Amino acid sequence: MCGIAGIFAHDAHAPIDVGVLVRMGDAIAHRGPDGSGTRFGAGYGFVHRRLAIIDLAEGAQPMGADEVWVTFNGEIYNYLDLRKELEAAGYRFRTKSDTEVLLHGWRAWGERLPERLRGMFAFALVDERTRTLFCARDRLGKKPLYWTETAGRLVFASEPKALFAHGGVSRQLDPRGIGEFLCLRYVPDPRTVYSDVHKLAAAHSMTVRDGRITTRCYWRLSHAHTETRSVADWSEAILAKFDEAVRIRLMSEVPLGAFLSGGVDSFAVVESMARVGVGRVVACTMGFDDPRLDERVHARSAAAHCGATLHEEELAVDDLLEQDWFDATFDEPFADSSAVPTYHVSRLARRHVTVAISGDGGDEAFAGYRRYKFDRIENRVRGLLPRAVWKGLGIAYPKLDWLPRFLRYKRTFENLARDPAEAYARSVSAVLPEELAPLLRPAWRDAGRDPLAAIRAAYHASDAQDPLARAAATDYATWLPGDILVKVDRASMAVSLEVRAPFLDHELVELAARLPSALKLMGGATKGFLRETLRARLGSANLDRPKQGFSLPLRAWLAGRCGDQLEGFLGDERLDAVLDTQQVQARLREHRSGLRDHRELLWAVLCLGRFLRRWT
Repeated sequence: MCGIAGIFAHDAHAPIDVGVLVRMGDAIAHRGPDGSGTRFGAGYGFVHRRLAIIDLAEGAQPMGADEVWVTFNGEIYNYLDLRKELEAAGYRFRTKSDTEVLLHGWRAWGERLPERLRGMFAFALVDERTRTLFCARDRLGKKPLYWTETAGRLVFASEPKALFAHGGVSRQLDPRGIGEFLCLRYVPDPRTVYSDVHKLAAAHSMTVRDGRITTRCYWRLSHAHTETRSVADWSEAILAKFDEAVRIRLMSEVPLGAFLSGGVDSFAVVESMARVGVGRVVACTMGFDDPRLDERVHARSAAAHCGATLHEEELAVDDLLEQDWFDATFDEPFADSSAVPTYHVSRLARRHVTVAISGDGGDEAFAGYRRYKFDRIENRVRGLLPRAVWKGLGIAYPKLDWLPRFLRYKRTFENLARDPAEAYARSVSAVLPEELAPLLRPAWRDAGRDPLAAIRAAYHASDAQDPLARAAATDYATWLPGDILVKVDRASMAVSLEVRAPFLDHELVELAARLPSALKLMGGATKGFLRETLRARLGSANLDRPKQGFSLPLRAWLAGRCGDQLEGFLGDERLDAVLDTQQVQARLREHRSGLRDHRELLWAVLCLGRFLRRWT
């Protein structure tokens, strides 16, 4: 796991400033504290910050062979198999590193190289013979890659802060990105909040040659075809592939452990780690002084069941309010509050291990989100009455924001009158477009129209045949790479911790996509099939609890100290240029009085204010 950055000039004779490249690397030194390296060639330069995991002695980067040079962030889990194939074809290796497979793999397979890789990766390689830059990102988007063009040069990096260290990259904000962030908590790929900075989308490669930039999608997750098997056969197949995904992620020459919460997914990971032979598993969990948020009793039970050594840390919930690290870490606005406990459990884990295995991805693969269940019901009910009737019920039903979300039938009635794609996009929105619009200054509102377009587009692009699968496909394309994986990557790499996620193994994901949706919700329960499949391994007592997740008491915080912090930003001219801060102040007063629950909006505005102060 590392940080990468580079400059590729369209003109081979263009000079590359050594000092600029070093500054770019220094900006992401937290991603690789074990070493740094640079490579300069005709009109290009690479820099690499290394977190050493495999081949500690000889795996330094940038790495080159036969006029091909690469800078690489990630892990290739099938590199030994690929190495054997390449050696049989006559390629000679000088290291034990997975990085070298990319060099010889490029010569053997060209732009089809990423299709051969099983792992998490973002890399850039240059072929000096043809003066080609080739970049690629893994299928699910676990590892980031940002890029921009400036002064005849393509500049890329693991994080935007390294691009800004270049000195020639604009920080002009994109109103579309601001609108998407405020509605969704994140900016969907390939756009960023900056007008001139782009993300290379998950499962995409980019080729730069002769001054032309082309991108290609090299993999798409298909939900088009389900398979008819018995429950027993499906369980056997899923468990075998899951154990394989865990096993191949245990390769390491440094201490390795796991995150362990009270949830099913991380419990399954730790149990599998013990099962496939890692020995006594080192696990880490975070506890809180608020018993409503504390899952340590369940983590202890899971650790005892697996024979794992459990490291714990307790934090006072109010300690989480100290977030100077947050402002420095997220150089795009980001409002998923679970990033806060994710950072703290990563910090705890880093005291004991260099690599942690996580349970991320189980909800998307096996229908773990409640919204999947509700969306499926909505789609069954939608056709029972004409849309005009549902719309009328939505108009007639009062807006009762003080009720729990599941009792706010007005939004349900309104969604039943909408196209399924629009309804799902609204269901995943933290703030609805019509709630946001009155707060935006006119120029930002007009330029940033339709903040849910990316969600609808992903929904329509799916080849899924039923609503649940289509919702999951939408999340794989938007929510997972834009929110969940950004959260984990930034929070863990801020403390130089590598995180691996077996549930995001693309072969397991492809297999799960062929599992019928009715089975995923077996017994009418979220993740019903997975729970039943794991019951013999994990025990019933550990499975029959409701999902909790990393939640924070945002409602109370924003009525108290976070609300005070937000008030401090409402006089900032940078925030006032984007939002009508008097309108925000009015929402804050409503929230503090208990009249309305505006936690999602207010938290997003607070995160935006922090971002604007630090990065613009």
